[in-house]
Amino acid sequence: MPKKDSSTGEAIISETGNWNVASDFARIKIMTPLAKCDYYEDIAKFGSESIIEELINYQIPNDLIRYTGLKRLVDELLRICKNSRFAMRKEKTKEDLKSYEDKLNGIKKVLHLLVYVKKNNINRSEELTIIPEKFDKVFEVVLEIKSSINIPLNKNHLIFTDKEEFDIHAYKKSMKGRMVGKG
Repeated sequence: MPKKDSSTGEAIISETGNWNVASDFARIKIMTPLAKCDYYEDIAKFGSESIIEELINYQIPNDLIRYTGLKRLVDELLRICKNSRFAMRKEKTKEDLKSYEDKLNGIKKVLHLLVYVKKNNINRSEELTIIPEKFDKVFEVVLEIKSSINIPLNKNHLIFTDKEEFDIHAYKKSMKGRMVGKG
């Protein structure tokens, strides 16, 4: 929390230009993976991000693409948990995030059970087929975790803050008042 001017009670903003990387960190390490999660969710759900991609990539079996999308979605959600765990300051949010991380690690261990791999020893090929009942059930759990992760992130101001916008005019007025009053 910034220091307050004892005479005005207003926050003192450092004129030395202290370097703060919180915004960059949150954008790169949290918001970028969150955006990727939507991308991987679409791949896990449809086999591609867009209908055009789906039509272009028809040579690769859709089940393989969807399975890969789900694996990447789980990995990206784990990355978000790990990248933001240190910033969980509000009560119980660190435990919530750890709980989601544990669930995702458990899911990661059983992902291979969501597909059936048929091997052809003659031409040394494999054909992966999703087991819809299992895949869809796990996919829904992952989507619920994806949605729930936003709650502890937001409570700790990593998504939205409840601070007011910075008012440059008020800052200039405050600075002028300090200069005149304190020399």
